[in-house]
Amino acid sequence: MLLIYSVILFLILSLAGITALYLTSLKKSRSTYEKQQLTIASLKMQTIRNRLSPHFMFNALSTLSGPAHDPQTISKNIKTLLMLLRQSVDNIEQTAIPLSEELEVVKGYIGLQSLRLPEPIKITFDIAQNADVNQLIPAMIIQIPVENAIKHGLMPIIGEKILSIRVQNYDGGIEISVEDNGIGYSSSPNRSMGSGTGLKILYQAIGLLNSKNSEKITFTINNLANTGEFRMGTVVEIRVPSEYSYDIS
Repeated sequence: MLLIYSVILFLILSLAGITALYLTSLKKSRSTYEKQQLTIASLKMQTIRNRLSPHFMFNALSTLSGPAHDPQTISKNIKTLLMLLRQSVDNIEQTAIPLSEELEVVKGYIGLQSLRLPEPIKITFDIAQNADVNQLIPAMIIQIPVENAIKHGLMPIIGEKILSIRVQNYDGGIEISVEDNGIGYSSSPNRSMGSGTGLKILYQAIGLLNSKNSEKITFTINNLANTGEFRMGTVVEIRVPSEYSYDIS
């Protein structure tokens, strides 16, 4: 009889232990989920702020209100600014957007940013005909490298400034490159790996998304030697798999 009671007690204690372990695990899972949701919300808000920062808005409006542009040009640039605002509002809840939309925003951003540049930048878009422009990509994954290339790579140099954005297919997805002929990534005091608000947000977002996928987004930044002009450049290479889930709930 004592043995039976001992077995029953053991089973009760085991069941209680398993229940406690399950509840603890469930509590941890909920806590992890809540933290993840807070991270997602934070990344979305930071992305919106970086997409159209108050500093950028102020500069754009100041430039548009200046006397250097005719009414038709001013109207065109205001429409571009409104497009950027609309895209930002429309994509508040989106983890990713189509490549075509990101390219549209980048072109608008470059157009407004160019108004304030003391010297013109030669900008080329090379989009492969067979590239799937409807494929989803993380928001700002092109704009942030473009912004860094203009501000930190090309602005400090004297002479011809070149910025190239290329999109092509690779076996498994879309490959994007942003290349400039500026001072080089390691030469700029503001372009160390992972530094800058924009890059930090981008790395966090990619890391969070990659943790949910077996196929990973890759994002690399390298110096590019330009021996012909004794100048360093920078190239950002991005690969986004076509089979990629942006569901991080």
